[in-house]
This record gives sequence, structure tokens and C-alpha cells, in this order.
Amino acid sequence: MRAHPRAVAKPLSFLLKMPVRLIATDDWRPSSMVERRLLELEREGLLRSRISSSRPEWVAPAADHREPMPPKGYVVSFAKFHRHGLASPPSRFMRVLCHHYGVELQHFLPNAITAAAVFAAVCEGYLGMMPHWDLWLHLYRGELFNATSGTIGVRKPVWAGYLNLVLKTGKEEEPREYIPVGLTSNQAGWDSQWFYLRKDGDLFPDYTGRLISERPEY
Repeated sequence: MRAHPRAVAKPLSFLLKMPVRLIATDDWRPSSMVERRLLELEREGLLRSRISSSRPEWVAPAADHREPMPPKGYVVSFAKFHRHGLASPPSRFMRVLCHHYGVELQHFLPNAITAAAVFAAVCEGYLGMMPHWDLWLHLYRGELFNATSGTIGVRKPVWAGYLNLVLKTGKEEEPREYIPVGLTSNQAGWDSQWFYLRKDGDLFPDYTGRLISERPEY
């Protein structure tokens, strides 16, 4: 079995399929994740208990945080991520995905989290092994997402949800047999459900607030 690669960031621009012109992006949406809603996730077993008062597992954004400003040692996560399979604490496989695609946690779309969680479950639960990197690359590819602007060929980069992970379905990239993966089509409002998640060790890249807006390279 091939070991996980070292964390080497790669530019995302090679994943785009067609040229687009990018314009200025919109601001972050204010967070709706108050402490009460995070406690609900905790009770559902989707977040670990806060426990420590000095360095809790999760932190609700302050009311005056109009965009993410996580404390040192924290990253930006979303309620949808944890409902779609992001473990707490996260797996090493998620760290590898971040570094391979050169993204931070907030750059994933919720369905990308689902894809990673299902793949890990297949490997561990059915194949009896840790997530296999060669098998992942055989089955999945990355797709970039930019928001519509109302003008054909003109799109906006997004602060969150820039990268989706999809099964290869092209004529020359049809994967071998794989279990059906049910994906959510209605993700309305997910990007306003952000909060701060403790970053244990190097499980995730640091949050930098980076907006990915490279033009595709040909």
C-alpha cells in the first residue's frame, strides 16, 4: 500500500475546465452559529465537548466578527461539514486532502466532505484498510467552484466552498464499481454557519483567510 504523500500544496487552477473571467468577490456572510447551536451539534455527537475553558474544542464567533477571525490555534469550520461526515477530531486523511489540493478547511464544499467521509468508510469498513491514496486518485478528481455573477463567462471567487471532490465520470475516466453516494443538492445558507474549531497539532493548515482566485493555466 502506498503511504500518504507529504503535505505539498499545489495550485488549484489546473482543475478548471473552461476559461472564465473573475471579478471581485462578495463579503463573508455573518455567522449564524451562536453557542446554543454549537451545543446542539455537541449533543448530537458531531462535536467534541468544549471541556477546557482556556482552549475549548470549539468557539462561537463574537457578535462583531463580520468575517472569520479565529483565535490562534483554531480554523474555520461549518456546521454542514460535521453533518456531512467531518469527524471530531478530524482524520489524517482530511489533512492529506487539504495539503494535496493546496486548500484550507473552509475551501471545501459540503459535498466534498461527504465524498471524503464515504471513501474513508469504504476503505476502513469494507476493505479493512486505511484510506488508500492511489485508490482515491483513481476514483476522484477536484473541481473548482466560483459563484455566478449574472453574466455568462464572468464569475466570482468565493471565500468558502471553492473545491468540490467528485467521482470521475468522463469517457476516459470512468471509475470501476463504487457504491452510490447520495449528495445533498440543497445547500442554501451553509456558508453562514461558520465557527471556530480547535486545530489539534497539524491536522489542518492554518487559517489565513486566503481567497483563491488564480486564472486557469493552459
